[in-house]
Amino acid sequence: MKIKKETLDFIVEACRNTYPNEFIGLLRAKNNVITEVLVIPGSTFEQSRSTLKEYMVPLDPTIVGSIHSHPGPPIPSKADLNFFARHGKIHIIVGINEIRAFDRHGNQVPLEIIK
Repeated sequence: MKIKKETLDFIVEACRNTYPNEFIGLLRAKNNVITEVLVIPGSTFEQSRSTLKEYMVPLDPTIVGSIHSHPGPPIPSKADLNFFARHGKIHIIVGINEIRAFDRHGNQVPLEIIK
């Protein structure tokens, strides 16, 4: 999967602005390129977890996955894996010093940054 640099820049800035709380959003893609982050109304950004109101997620075929941050390394938790299985095919975790992408099963996948 690919992601636009400006979208990744937005993600990093949103994570910085919520730190030490976690950030969460959904990813929209066009032609297999992630172009937008959708922040769901009612989302909560807390120190040990972030949540979104699933009933507020629109029925939108352009939603391909999620983004959230961790205050430490970008390693999916059991709760993350459960969430991944319900919300698309690619999931980005932003850690303190690293960004990683995962499939719905928690396997790390490549993420290409494009202009």
